[in-house]
Amino acid sequence: MSFSNFKLQVILRLLLLATSFYGLIYYTFIEVNYIRVFFLGLFALIVLLALFYYINRTNKDTENFIQAILNNDFSIKYSEETKGKTFNKLYQSFNLLNTRFKERAINEASEYRYIVTLIEQMQVGVIIYDEQERIQLVNDAFKKFIDKQELINLQIIKKLDSRLFNAITSIKSGESTLFEGEIQGQKRQLSMAASEIKLRDKYFKIVSFQDIHSTLDHNENMAWQKLIRVLTHEIMNSVSPITSLSSSLKMLAKANNDGLSASEMSTMVEGLDAIENRSQGLLNFTNTYRKLARVPLPKLQQIDGRDFFKRVEALFMPSLTDTQIEWQLDLPEAFELNIDPPLIEQVLINLLKNAREAVDPSTGEISLTVSVDLKMRRTSISVTDNGPGIPEEIQDKIFIPFYTTKVEGSGIGLSLSRQIVSLHKGMLTYQTSTNGTSFLVRL
Repeated sequence: MSFSNFKLQVILRLLLLATSFYGLIYYTFIEVNYIRVFFLGLFALIVLLALFYYINRTNKDTENFIQAILNNDFSIKYSEETKGKTFNKLYQSFNLLNTRFKERAINEASEYRYIVTLIEQMQVGVIIYDEQERIQLVNDAFKKFIDKQELINLQIIKKLDSRLFNAITSIKSGESTLFEGEIQGQKRQLSMAASEIKLRDKYFKIVSFQDIHSTLDHNENMAWQKLIRVLTHEIMNSVSPITSLSSSLKMLAKANNDGLSASEMSTMVEGLDAIENRSQGLLNFTNTYRKLARVPLPKLQQIDGRDFFKRVEALFMPSLTDTQIEWQLDLPEAFELNIDPPLIEQVLINLLKNAREAVDPSTGEISLTVSVDLKMRRTSISVTDNGPGIPEEIQDKIFIPFYTTKVEGSGIGLSLSRQIVSLHKGMLTYQTSTNGTSFLVRL
């Protein structure tokens, strides 16, 4: 029916055009009348243009529709009632197809936003870049690694850290490797993996980074705890009887002094005293290091951050009496902490005590600085001093339990502190140079 209507409209216009041409010939050569020739010529031109427009209207609308789809423009909509029955079904099909494409585009956009949101929320750092090294997507976890928010291409990463840039560009699809080194002054241990995808004839490389430093710390702490438990058990089992026996022998010797000479009596008592003292020292030793194996799980509380650090300052300030050490405390205006206050207080006092011992009493400088990243939901606490720094030969040993360079040190302070921070799902790291040392607690 639509096709017949279309033919009728074309035939009608052709008849009008033929009639116009007949009139033009008649009034030009037979009955000369130039006025009628002019109007008939004008009428013929209008009919010809109308015929051309009518025939090509479908092609033009089809071309516009295809161009709109190619340009992802789904706002175009055709009237289905005002252009005649001939084109109603065609325009209905156009509108239906346009709606389908629009729905598909919306679904694809929703899926893309979902994937981007999912990647953004991942704790694993992810970076996606193309063959021209243009970064297409990077999540907050990766930005946190390099402490940089604006990343357009890999050259920015190269300027920040050439080793990291080389690691990203050299890793092949399907490979996994370990990156160890300093990134923006922070020691990092990152597990890297890479893959490639092809979208619309373009290749994209996906590189993921997982910080395994805390995992390694946790495993190391667990290993030390198991060792400490075994050592504690064995030493306690051995020392307790020795202590008891030495005490008994000393009492017996004193009670039966008639059978021994004064010299023998003195020697035996001195020896038994030495056994008792040494045994008691071993008992104190095991009781001290038992703390490492019995760190309680944190009882988290939401507390006012400024009040907490003011209490820490009050506890630390007496140790600066009779010194010229400069003290500085930098806190945000208002913030909260979700921590176990006694445990984190113990960590900070230990770090401040170490800083106090590292600086010169007359020229020392110690600062405690707190910064809060609301977007990353992270609190960073740095304890910095201007001491001589940690010697390079012992830097890899400072977190080992029992290791100490102090005459009266127990060697558990930093190890215990790192264990407490790890139980808070945080990290304890440090930076050191000849100009000073800074310990950083990330919670």
